[in-house]
Amino acid sequence: MDVAGFPHQVGGHFGLLKCAGHVLKPLNNRELAFYKAIDARLAGFTVKYCGRIRVNLRGCDDGQLALSTDAAVECHNLEAPLAPGLPDAHQHESASSSTASSEASCSDDGAEQPPMTFRVKKGGKVEAEMAVNTWAGQCQSKVVEKLYKGYDRWFIMLEDVVSGFRKPCVIDLKMGQRQYGDDSSAQKKLSQTQKCRASTSEELGVRMVGMQLYDRTTKTYSFVNKYEGRRMDKTKLHASLETFFVAAGIRRTKRLLTKLHELRVVLAAAESFRFFSSSLLISFDGAISDPIESVEPAPIVPEIDSEDTNDSTHSHDQPRDSISVKMIDFAHSTFDGFLEDKLYPGADEGYLLGVDSLIAILEQILSTSTLFHCEATSMPDLGIKKQRSLKRPYTTPPCEAIPPPPPVVPSSF
Repeated sequence: MDVAGFPHQVGGHFGLLKCAGHVLKPLNNRELAFYKAIDARLAGFTVKYCGRIRVNLRGCDDGQLALSTDAAVECHNLEAPLAPGLPDAHQHESASSSTASSEASCSDDGAEQPPMTFRVKKGGKVEAEMAVNTWAGQCQSKVVEKLYKGYDRWFIMLEDVVSGFRKPCVIDLKMGQRQYGDDSSAQKKLSQTQKCRASTSEELGVRMVGMQLYDRTTKTYSFVNKYEGRRMDKTKLHASLETFFVAAGIRRTKRLLTKLHELRVVLAAAESFRFFSSSLLISFDGAISDPIESVEPAPIVPEIDSEDTNDSTHSHDQPRDSISVKMIDFAHSTFDGFLEDKLYPGADEGYLLGVDSLIAILEQILSTSTLFHCEATSMPDLGIKKQRSLKRPYTTPPCEAIPPPPPVVPSSF
């Protein structure tokens, strides 16, 4: 099956690819083991792991590179969800007839743009083509260049939570106060410690890694990369989050707040777990307006309470106020009994600090932001050179009373 670049990557330095409703990430043995060990306690807040697969690369006369997989890959869908923890790609194989329909339904990510492809330039340098997000193109060119030079071609397959979105809006938030694993070198530990101290990570337990936001008025995307995010102070971080969640709308933001409270309950009970250098990925479909603009009431989404819950498999089957929040990036995560790792007592206080900070920021945005009110206003100036389309007028819809989120019922591990 064909493989292309993942156009909605906003963070990280490992290039991501996509295939049939999946994100393909270069295989890391620790992360692979962690995904296999995830159980129902965290499954509602993590993307589904769907096995590992080999990616092949073939060069063409014109320099274009063709990427494909050895095995057929089924699509994710609500009628036939893929089981988490599937060990290998061959268990994803399907009959040729079902493969054809899978390719038809999942070959397009709904973003109304051609797939990202790659081409070899002089000197063996690989460049991405059709990359709307330059950061995604840079990251993925590097991983494809490694494939071209014969490096390891194994990837882990993860559910693509934005595969059904027409205009994915995505924000990647690095969580916690420590961004290195126990096996990191002394130089890496020092470097990551300095980055935390120089950013909002140390004080707030959260910093922006990347953002992609669609403006329905101008029909353009704006982006923030990890370097811009690292330079943000508390004020700039708050302004960026306000921009993102005002675009999401009141209902989605309130629903996200409920999910963050639920996530906090789960993490507070997660004895010995540490999610060093992990991120929270928050996404919604920017092509769909805030449901408050519609005269029809938005349907209610059941609360997250099991591994079967997945609010972002396909946006056309979701309520209009759908917003996804997923924990990602577990190459440095650990817990009691995982491999031969050091044992950490208690919960991950650094990650909890980040969740608490995010909750506080969202509550403040909802209670004080004039952008959520009924008068027309302008988007804030974030002072980011590469940011586009965030200074254009933004008119909020008519106000209506929004019911408070349901209470969070504590659960224990």
